[in-house]
This record gives sequence, structure tokens and C-alpha cells, in this order.
Amino acid sequence: MSNTVSLDIIARLVECGMEEKHAHIVMDLATHPPSKASDVGKRIGISRMDAYNSLRKMQDLGFVKATLDKPMRFLGLKIEEVFGLLIQKSEMDLRRMQDHLEAMKSDAHSVLLSHENEYHEPNFTVLKDRHSIMANLQSILSEAEHSVWMLLGDWGIFHLRRSGAFEALTDAVNRGIEVKISTSLNEKTIKFFDDLDTRIEIRHHEEFRMQGVYVDDEVGLQFINVEKNPTGRGKTDSALLIESKAFMEAQSELMAIQWGAGTSYRAAKARLTEGKIIEPLNLSLGDGSYYERLRSSVNKQLAVQNEQPNTILRRQGEPITIEGNVSAEALQKLGVDLDEVLLGVGIRIGEELASKWDNVEDDQEFWKHLSHEWEQLGMGQILTTSMPPESLTVQNGGACGGNPTSNSMLCHLDEGVLKGILRTRHGFVIQSTQRVCPTDGSNSCHFKIECEKDTIEPSQ
Repeated sequence: MSNTVSLDIIARLVECGMEEKHAHIVMDLATHPPSKASDVGKRIGISRMDAYNSLRKMQDLGFVKATLDKPMRFLGLKIEEVFGLLIQKSEMDLRRMQDHLEAMKSDAHSVLLSHENEYHEPNFTVLKDRHSIMANLQSILSEAEHSVWMLLGDWGIFHLRRSGAFEALTDAVNRGIEVKISTSLNEKTIKFFDDLDTRIEIRHHEEFRMQGVYVDDEVGLQFINVEKNPTGRGKTDSALLIESKAFMEAQSELMAIQWGAGTSYRAAKARLTEGKIIEPLNLSLGDGSYYERLRSSVNKQLAVQNEQPNTILRRQGEPITIEGNVSAEALQKLGVDLDEVLLGVGIRIGEELASKWDNVEDDQEFWKHLSHEWEQLGMGQILTTSMPPESLTVQNGGACGGNPTSNSMLCHLDEGVLKGILRTRHGFVIQSTQRVCPTDGSNSCHFKIECEKDTIEPSQ
């Protein structure tokens, strides 16, 4: 067994409550035959008498066995057996404490237990060691009554997921507590955020490093130092447990500003995991937008659709005949549906737009702004029937340029943009689309979209 593995096991034993010297003895006896106290002392660097006294104490606790022959030799247990004994001891201690509490509740001590402390001055407590910090976090989450706001910087979600505070957070959501999380996502932590209840709102911020939890605008847990190694024990972690109305008011204002500047979880996750066209869009519906450049590029290709290409496309050895829209027909013969491709591109554009403008809280204002930009780009006029819009109509869209037979893929692009917006902002999905295309070659086509509530909440 390597020295690194031995030290890791010793550290874990110490975390479980065992004295460090006893943990070294456990490891020594686990890797050596029955040994005299003097031999054990020499190997771990303590005196013969210290080793003997420690071994006898550990024998009384059940961690060490002794032979009957002279001189006495000591035998160790398997490492998993040692952990089993530590677990049993902790469970017994917990039951004993619970029995004491129940007994105190039923006798004269109950008066003291129910006594309310009238001291309301601001107070601060320094917490050390990650286990102690997370135990306190679990406690304050279990007592949350209205709201929880979490700031999870580097690996904060990882540490939360490994502690009992994670279950306490889920219980809080089930009690109807509003939970918001500001964080900085990366490819390695997304899977832990996916474990969270979908009712929890998450916002992504670039280069976010703050760590803290604030409950009911009354109590806060603010990390001072966090070990850089995500898999470390957190022995050097420290935090402030704060009860101060003035501090919480100031912190709430700061968090509200940060929240407004964040990106929705869905858009940030798509950017990181799906490799979609989110970051390169540099999206601003208007001059130089990705949407406009894309539509212009496709239209240029469609304008030369009647030219005969030099390349002969074949499938399973047979030439592919191409009619009408050269590019679209050829790709369709190869199994590539450009309608679906542009629908997907449109959805991503819509998702990013909804995320970019998610600081506009008023739905009426959001759709007014979108309708203006939509019309400016020559995409038609958006008419909504309700707010949020469970159905909407786009008049005089003209995406196909008056040629719906060959240019219909651009219609799917526009519908995709609206689909992405409706789902990201409102949690709606498109159930049906009724499109009317003119036969006179004009651009007066229009389409109507009917929506229904998606099973996935838009906040994620």
C-alpha cells in the first residue's frame, strides 16, 4: 500500500473522530502481523510506554485485539471494520443525545428549552472546518421560512452535493421556499446542478467566485476561505455566520444586481455542453446580427438554385437527381433536412434572445421590444392575443421571399426563433402552426402559433 493511500485513510479516520495517533496505529497493525507495543512504537515514532497505553485504550474501544501469550502482542482489525465501529459509536452517541433531549422536554427542563432569547443585536460567529460549516448550513436551511439565496463559486455545488445540506435544500423547496442560486458554471460542475430540483432558479455569471448562503433576509453564511482542491477535506475552510439586519439588507441589494446581470441556466448549459451557436452569435437583432447574416447567406444560395453544379452527387452508387432548390434537394436526398437544421438554429437564436433580455421583467414590455426589432428586420408584425402569449400571429412575414415552394426553410428559421423565445421565457412549447402562403408571389404570408405549457420550467 502506497504512503499516499495510507495518509488518505488516516485523514479519513481522523475526520470520523479518531485521534490521529490511534489512526496511525490502526494503519500500522493493518499492514503488519501481530506486534509488540515496542515494535508498534518504533514504526510510528512514539515511545514504548505511549504505544502500550494507546494500544490498551484502543483494545477497550474494540479497535485492537491482544494475544494471550507472553509477551503480549496486538492485532489490528480490517480498515472497513474500524470504520464500521466508528459508525456504530456515532449512532449510539446520536441516540443517547436524542434520548437526553426528549427527557428534558418532558420534565422541568422544558421551561429553559422554550425560553426565547430577547437579544437582537447583530452578531457574528466564526466557523472553521468544512464539516462544521456544512452542519450549520444544514441547520439554517431546515429553518428557512421564505427565501434562500445561494452564491456558489468554484466547486460550491460540489461541496453542497456531498453534504447533508443538499437534502435540507430539497426539503426547503418542498416546503415552498423560494430558492435562487448565482454561480459560475463549467463542464465539470453542470452534472451536480442537474441534480437540483427544477424549481430552483439558477443564473450563470462569468468568473463568479463568491461563496455564501443567505436565508430569509435574517441570517447569512459567508465563506472567508475555501480550500482550492475540490476533493480536499476542507480543514482550512472558514466562514462567518452572520445575524445582522443592516448587513443582510446591503447583501440583498448586491445579489439583486448580480442576479439581473446573469444568464439563464438553460442558455449557459447549452453553450457549455451542446456546443451550440450561442457565444459566436454576438446577438443583437439589428445591424450585424447573426440572424440577418444567416438569412442573407441562405438567400444568396437560393438565388443561384437553377445553376447546374459541377459535382455529381451519388447515393449508393446512383446519381442523385436534384430539382428546384439545388442545395436543399441534394441534401435532402442525402438524408439532411435543412428545414430541421434551420428550425434548430432558430430555436438557439430565440433562447439566447430570451436570455439576453431576461432582465426585462414585464412581459408586455418584452414583447413590445421584440415586435419592434422583428418588424425592423422585415420579419413581419407580431400580434399577441394574451400575456404571456399563449398564441400569436406573424403577419406579412415574407421569410420565403415570395417563393414558399423552394424557400420554405427560412419560414422554419423564423418559427424556430419564436419557439426558442416562448419556451425559454414562458415555458411554452408550440403545439401547432397555421401558415398561409400567397400564390401571387408576394410577401404577404402570415402564420399563427398555438402554445401550451411545457413540462420543463423556463427558469432552468
